[in-house]
Amino acid sequence: MSSATIPPQFEIVDRPLDTQMTISMGPQHPSTHGVLRLELVLDGEMVVKATPDIGYLHTGMEKLFEYKKYQQGIVITDRMDYLNPLGNNLAYVMAAEKLLGLEIPVRAQTIRVLMCELQRIASHLVWLGTHALDIGAMTVFFYCFRERE
Repeated sequence: MSSATIPPQFEIVDRPLDTQMTISMGPQHPSTHGVLRLELVLDGEMVVKATPDIGYLHTGMEKLFEYKKYQQGIVITDRMDYLNPLGNNLAYVMAAEKLLGLEIPVRAQTIRVLMCELQRIASHLVWLGTHALDIGAMTVFFYCFRERE
């Protein structure tokens, strides 16, 4: 295809680099599944280059932990994964228990592992439902959320 047949609005024009602009697009909302940020290079209104940064989410939680007592950290671990907070709590609490040399009763250990597994299943149901919704399968979304509830 020769350049004479390309309509003028689609012609690629070589411009100096100083006319290009780099902007950051996204993430749109920090609680969306599959958070995506794009680094876009624009030449006028035309996107010349798009570099994806998948999983872009920084909340600064490690900085929050620096000034908290260990018992105050449990509320931060709740917020690290809003779909499976008990999983993060368990990892944090087990580390604190090991540092303090605490012995936890077997019944309590069993109950908290069961609760973490139930929460993990619920988290997977949200993933499956929203993933299916993204590709147009509304019924799968309804089934997953029914089972989750």
